[in-house]
Amino acid sequence: MGVTSAPTTASTATATPEQARRAWPWSALQGVVLVVLAVLAVVVADTGVRLLLAGLGVLGVLRGVAALRAARAGQVERSAAAVGAGAAWFGAVAIGLAFFPPAVAAWTCVVALAAVLAALVVRAQPGRRARAGLGAGLAVVALAVGAVVAGPTWLAAASVLAVSVAVLAAGVMSVTGALALRRVAAEPAAPVAAGCGGCACGAGGCGGLQRG
Repeated sequence: MGVTSAPTTASTATATPEQARRAWPWSALQGVVLVVLAVLAVVVADTGVRLLLAGLGVLGVLRGVAALRAARAGQVERSAAAVGAGAAWFGAVAIGLAFFPPAVAAWTCVVALAAVLAALVVRAQPGRRARAGLGAGLAVVALAVGAVVAGPTWLAAASVLAVSVAVLAAGVMSVTGALALRRVAAEPAAPVAAGCGGCACGAGGCGGLQRG
């Protein structure tokens, strides 16, 4: 299931005003879409989870296509292109699964939740991997006990709720990142020294020419 990532603090800090002006509207739009999808998945029975799956799939395809185009233009590394290809593939699969009955979308959330828990353990830092594994294990035990006590339907519903909360958090982070980028976009561009054409920068600046 492909999901676009929210802008991080580091990317916001390193963005130029020009980059921020291009990025913040899309980040804000993505955040609003994610929040709406998360709410629909919880409020609207059956159809909501299918809309969530389809919406995440569309966002994944868009992100994947954008990454592949950037890689073709030489703007990103090959690893980013591989991630983009994976996002596009998983997004297309999610869109296809959204056309199946709601139960299929709900159990897709079960698989997605299991994948997220596994990824949290695998990608955790070595010093925190034990705690991440303990947390994931407790979550799995809680889900298993709930499934035994309340039935498999409860497991699917709980997974939909957990995925919806994660999507909601991602949407809020995306909107927050968009606001930070908007502040960067409002900053004035750095002034250029009068009469400087940049021709001496490679020779150590204007002082280098004077010394020569």
